[in-house]
Parts: sequence; C-alpha cells; structure tokens
Amino acid sequence: MESRLRNWSEKRGYRIAWGPAEVVERARAAIVARRDGGELDEEFYQHHIDELLDADALDDCETVVVVAIPRPAHRVAFDIGATSFDALLPPTYVHYRRTFEEVREDLAVNGLLGAKVERLVAPIKTVAAMLGLVRYGRNNITYVDGIGSYLQLCGYITDAKLPISEDAPARGPRLLTECDGCNICLAACPTNAIEEDRVLIRAERCITLANENPGQWPAFVPPRSHHCLLGCLRCQRSCPANPKLKITSSGVCFSADETAHLLHGVGPADDTTESGIRVRLTDLDQVDARPVLGRNLRALLDARGVVAV
Repeated sequence: MESRLRNWSEKRGYRIAWGPAEVVERARAAIVARRDGGELDEEFYQHHIDELLDADALDDCETVVVVAIPRPAHRVAFDIGATSFDALLPPTYVHYRRTFEEVREDLAVNGLLGAKVERLVAPIKTVAAMLGLVRYGRNNITYVDGIGSYLQLCGYITDAKLPISEDAPARGPRLLTECDGCNICLAACPTNAIEEDRVLIRAERCITLANENPGQWPAFVPPRSHHCLLGCLRCQRSCPANPKLKITSSGVCFSADETAHLLHGVGPADDTTESGIRVRLTDLDQVDARPVLGRNLRALLDARGVVAV
C-alpha cells in the first residue's frame, strides 16, 4: 500500500505524507498554546482559526494524510472599456474547494484502493509540518522541496492502515535553511507583517487579510501596494527559495457592463449584470469574494495608474 500511494503521488507531481490521528490533536494543541501565549491576535484567531480547532473527534480515523499539490497563479480579465485589464489571483484562490474534492476522490479510488477518505478539518499547515512534509519560511508560508511555496495543502482522514514510523508524532516545525541570514521577505512586505525576531507573522497586518475583508482599507495598507485581486504574492515572488511563479489564464473575463457595475455600482436595471458576476465568481470558486471585488479592483487600477472608462 505504501509503495502504491507514493507512486500515485509521484505520477501526479504531488508530495505526500501521513501519520497517526494523534498528530491532529497535537497540531490543535500547538495553535491553542500560541494563542494563550499571546502570539496570535485574538480577533484573527476567532475569525480564522477557532473553527479548525473545534471539529469532531477523529474516532474512526486510522491515518491522517496530507498532499501538497503544485498550483499556478491565475489571470482574471476585466473589460474596462478601452482595453482589457488583467488581475492576478495567487495559487489556491481558483478552484480551492474543487481541488480538495478532486484529490479526495482520486486518492480514495486510485491511491488507497477504495478506502474511506474524508476531508480533514484542522490547521493543515501545522499538521503537514509535524508530518515532515513542509518547512516554514520566515514569511510563515510553507515550502515543499521541489515545489517551493506555490502549492495547495489538502488534508484527509482515512480508515486505511498505513505504515507509520515511530517518531512521526514527535516531529516539530522546521525553518528553511535558506532563511538563515536572509531578510528579503521582510523588505518585500508592504505592511510590515513579517518581523525579524519571529517566524509567526503578524497576520492581523497582512494585506491578504485586509483585501479579503470588506470595509475601508486599514490605515496600515499603503495605497499603491495592491497587486493581486485577492491575497498577496510580494514575499513569495521575492523569495530565493521559490521557483519562478507559473501564471495561467483562469478563462474568466468580466464584461464591460459587469466591470462597470463592480467599479461604480451601475448596470442594467434587471439582474442580468449581477447574475453574470455571480457566474464568473462561481467559475473561480470565489462567490464569497463578491463584497470586496469592486473595492479591490478599484485599488488595483489606482495602483497601476489605469483609468477605467
């Protein structure tokens, strides 16, 4: 089974690791300890982490499996009247949920030969680090040998019994050796979310958090720092440990009416334009991003000095 599973992973260009269910509880406990020690912003913890720690117990789980999948960034096109404007979405932002399900089905049928496989609800980065699959960069992003940080981590629980080394539950997070003496990501971060004296970033200051939440831009976000429609790639694209970022088209293009409606709140009197926007966001698997899309697009155009008609 182990050989078949590794062959399944290698043929697809993935990386894979597994371990006992107790690793999940250790990962959850490690996150709570950081919260209790004041390392995590409480508001960020409540909104983005707490639900990962309050999942059901893993009573029927024999093994935890984490798969690292290389992902490209995607271009999304907007018709702004005189021309087309391309906005960038970082890896994992397109078809994130779909990728989880597609890999789960493939793993169950072809990797684990019909075993029960379900999605893991847990802090997957921490679990992957404890399984030895990933190392952390100083930017608090996970890296995999041969892939870098342009990846999606997919975690699963299964009733399949896989061979597990005795030291698997004892592994701890490791820092990239390339980070020793390197401060490139610190200089690249536009909001000073990365600090020299700690690996855990100030997530509450990260531009990713700012552009995923609706409302006015926080004061700590410089006006011309916007470069992605959602998320941020500054620290990753500047990192010497990363390969060149692969960028591909998402195949999604917002029409002139849809773009104008996003930017200015105008469009046909009926629901045609809003329905079209929803179709595009569904194609991207980003329906939840609708409240911030227009604001983020305006910020991108302003940052590049583009005037929409």
